[in-house]
Amino acid sequence: MNSVRIAALTKINLSGLANMNWLKSNQNKSTNQQGKQMSFVDAYSPDRASGYAKKLFQSIVKGWGDYPLAVKECAKRSRMSERSYERLMKGETKDPKLTVLGRVRGAYLDYCHEQISRLQHEIHIEMTRNPDGSFEDLAAEAEALAAKIRQAKGR
Repeated sequence: MNSVRIAALTKINLSGLANMNWLKSNQNKSTNQQGKQMSFVDAYSPDRASGYAKKLFQSIVKGWGDYPLAVKECAKRSRMSERSYERLMKGETKDPKLTVLGRVRGAYLDYCHEQISRLQHEIHIEMTRNPDGSFEDLAAEAEALAAKIRQAKGR
């Protein structure tokens, strides 16, 4: 019994060493491509798509009874089916494609842009009510934030 256990451990250790040697030789060969490869991995991950889906849902949902309507709204904004959106949000989608990330990220940024537009409208109303200039700085900050979101949407 001990010899079987030792043999199993030897196989595991040997296979692990073989994988480590392969990784070392692979890293030595592709030093120029490694930076590009890592940036692609960092830019696209299933967790990132799920994170955008959760953020969008949490921004839209208003309460416990609003769950079905919020999922429907988020799915519509993301151009997905409701079930696919729920699976993405819960992390059940194993490998969402790059287009899914683009759709969900675009929907989230569109929602953020809508919220900033509403804020700018409210600031404009307050500026017309109170012409003393107290809202000028706030209007400038809102415009800067809107420009950042437009820039992020352009990527």
